[in-house]
Amino acid sequence: MESDRGDFSPLSNGDLFDWKRIGFSSLNFSFSDKSYWFRFRVHFREGEQQDLFLVLRWRAQDRAELYLAGRPNAIQTVGDRIPRSDWPVQNFPYPSFRLQGNPGEEKEFLLRIESTSMMSFPMELMDEAGLRSDLAFETFLFSSSACLYILMIFAAVLYYKTTGLQEFVLYAGYILCMWLSYDVNFGNIYEFFDSGSSHWSEKKNYFFFGVTTILFFQFIRKFLETKRSMPCLNAVLRGCIFASLASLPMVFFDSYLHVLSKITAFLYAFAMPMILFAGIYLQRTGNRKLRLFLFSWTVYMLLGYTSIFYYLGFVGYTFFTVYALPILLPLDLIVLFYNVIRKSSRKLEEKKKSYLSPNPFDKKRKYTKSKLSGVDVDRSLESLLKLMDSEKPYLEENLQLQDVADRLGLNQHQLSELMNSRLGMNFASYVNSKRIEEVKRILESGTERNILNIAFTVGFGSKTSFNVEFKKATGLTPKQYKELFFRREKLSNKK
Repeated sequence: MESDRGDFSPLSNGDLFDWKRIGFSSLNFSFSDKSYWFRFRVHFREGEQQDLFLVLRWRAQDRAELYLAGRPNAIQTVGDRIPRSDWPVQNFPYPSFRLQGNPGEEKEFLLRIESTSMMSFPMELMDEAGLRSDLAFETFLFSSSACLYILMIFAAVLYYKTTGLQEFVLYAGYILCMWLSYDVNFGNIYEFFDSGSSHWSEKKNYFFFGVTTILFFQFIRKFLETKRSMPCLNAVLRGCIFASLASLPMVFFDSYLHVLSKITAFLYAFAMPMILFAGIYLQRTGNRKLRLFLFSWTVYMLLGYTSIFYYLGFVGYTFFTVYALPILLPLDLIVLFYNVIRKSSRKLEEKKKSYLSPNPFDKKRKYTKSKLSGVDVDRSLESLLKLMDSEKPYLEENLQLQDVADRLGLNQHQLSELMNSRLGMNFASYVNSKRIEEVKRILESGTERNILNIAFTVGFGSKTSFNVEFKKATGLTPKQYKELFFRREKLSNKK
């Protein structure tokens, strides 16, 4: 196949022009406003009537025209600006031409393509069997993905109704827009609703992807609770959201699509490693349940950089660069959804525990038949207090009643009765009280550490349970407590 670039028409005397042989398997428009001309010959197989298909494997071609050498008018026209009902091959998601010839005949064709896309894509010549095989693969792949996306959106909405957690709404919107963006490029859902319209795929793709970017960064802010845990990252993510919002109107102007592409790619390339390092930092400072998120995020980041390099034109078309992210993204989204569910479950559990208070009347009925008969209660209580002061097991986020009972040589029922009868509180309340004491000690030492990081360090799993327990114990927020303590210190020093 040979190629030349320009706005001229080589139809009448094409042999006079300086055609150049293509040395690569795919074409990159790089947002060019010019057209590409191609000249190629096809030799049809002997002994049978055969139709061949020239497939332009991308959806963002504005217009593509096929000519027979020596004829002034196009014999077939396809493209994003042409209604799909007028395409010569309508059942395939990509613009395609039907090449017809007699057995043993050789024909020369000319092809003109124009597009505002930056994508590199291959042009493939295949027979009817190959076209059907590709169509079956595309249909299976993206129909399966669509079913999975719909199920996850439905599940996210249900969880939001149950928990009221905003992350589920952002997650559902993120999946919906990502799915629509992928369908513009690879699927054909729009054609089912309106086969007579032109589609403007590149603009739709950027619009949905731009909204996806906004929802994605907001979701990460909520999921990692960056406003409290990492203010610097929170400011960066807010900046990314504002940049995405400000650049979104560029989608309506062809001349700015290349700017929009680079802005979006830069935002992702800049923010993804920061989010990974933030997750590692939060996991090491107390939030141990982020391990699964870190694994899925690492996979997503690696695939994301592959796509970014492709979108920027640094790498050409390969099956992996184009299809790896849409194929594996649903699996990554399932892992991410599982992380959000775990977070919501932990919050509900902690909220429930934080509002539980021992009832003295229930306690009398509960311990009518004491489990402490034969146990040296005073000695066990002393051992408990000594264990808490010396080893501080309450610093472990997932500390269980059984863990402490084993260390004291008691069973769960004995330890529970001991704490309720001698300390006047249940296990969860006692552990949280020790954690609050530790937080107060750290705050009073004059540390400049982030308050939420201190909470994670002493064993709290979320800011919700920490704030509830601290205010219940002191009547103040941690910040108010710290300010009040040092104000009193200054007054006493003056005296």
